[in-house]
Amino acid sequence: MSTADTWTGKRPNELNDDTIAAVRRRIGIPVRYSPRSHNESSSTDSFRHFALAYGDDNPMYTDPAHAQASSWKSPVAPPLYPFTAGIARSLNWSDAEKKEMSGGDPLAGIGQYMCGERWFFVKPIKASDVLWRTQSLFGAELRSSEFGGGTGALVSHRVAWEEEGGSPFAFRFLDFWHADREKSGKAGKNRELERAHYDDAALEQIDACYENEYVRGAAPRGIADVKVGEELGPIVKGPLSVTEMVAWHTGVGWGMYGGGASKVAYKNRKRIPKFYLKNDVGFWDMAQRCHWDDEWAQRMGHPAAYDYGVMRSCWMSHLITNWMGDDAWIWNISASIRKFNYLGDMHMVSGVVREIDRSLNTVTIDATCTNQRGQITSDARIVVILPGPDGGPAVIPDFAPEQIPEAKAP
Repeated sequence: MSTADTWTGKRPNELNDDTIAAVRRRIGIPVRYSPRSHNESSSTDSFRHFALAYGDDNPMYTDPAHAQASSWKSPVAPPLYPFTAGIARSLNWSDAEKKEMSGGDPLAGIGQYMCGERWFFVKPIKASDVLWRTQSLFGAELRSSEFGGGTGALVSHRVAWEEEGGSPFAFRFLDFWHADREKSGKAGKNRELERAHYDDAALEQIDACYENEYVRGAAPRGIADVKVGEELGPIVKGPLSVTEMVAWHTGVGWGMYGGGASKVAYKNRKRIPKFYLKNDVGFWDMAQRCHWDDEWAQRMGHPAAYDYGVMRSCWMSHLITNWMGDDAWIWNISASIRKFNYLGDMHMVSGVVREIDRSLNTVTIDATCTNQRGQITSDARIVVILPGPDGGPAVIPDFAPEQIPEAKAP
């Protein structure tokens, strides 16, 4: 899970029907997106930087010559690359929309955790492609959950990346769980969680898994080669460290709230002052530091800093792209983030083939991320399109809204 709280300094609204009604009135209204994306123009360098950010050295994303020789005839972006990219389309709100979007976020000050995401990848992103980005609220409802001490709000956002003329590259439906921060802290079962420790034997096992990771690459995988029940992986990720978090930000940028160093950070603090709080030595730092600063994460009831949920979605896509080969295509991903991934945690990422549709040339795979405690912290259902028997790249179908899976509460 990941957090993106913006503590307001005043008591937040109650999570009740009135608050959710105020949120729902904003559904479909495009939102302003102030920070510039990390990648406003796609490039082979940005593809490589993104893949390496989550530990993927597949030559399809890191070696332009290798990608050029594939049936795509070009380097293409790794699956979840769009969330680092794009230019925000200009907004033209009506008077009614302006009124509805005024007055601040009804959920401001309430803890916000990413609990899942659903992706559709409509066509390849190639070097020099410019992605135009729009985002709007997609859904909001009250749900019950053990997480956060009872009732919370499940809120989904729709993000689209398109060519300037409107032809889509990808869609993301991003799901957040909003729960009262104080109740979350009281209900937090992870506060006393024992931190991971690794002896030499454990480290040797991790290294052996890295050493034996297999990338199918240019060898085509046909539908006849696949069987229901076939197992994928595992591949290993971590142990998670501050170094891995630095590598992540190097490849993906700062995300929706912006960030930066020195004067850039100062200007960002002027733009969104409520996102900055004083740290343990008394100067301003971003709330987002819960992802690398143990002290700040512990103030919020956690034993340690923790990752971003999307990192594990990338890990599961990495498992699949290793398995499927260069000419196949990930069509959609529906991922759930079930538990936190703390600094020091190690994950095994594995999968199993659940369904095969030979008429559509698709394979449905269930993937999981399992930590060293044996807990599944994230899972996903991923649909892969394999190349046809006559060769060439996978044939990608049109996107239809009715294909969007439902959001799931944690």
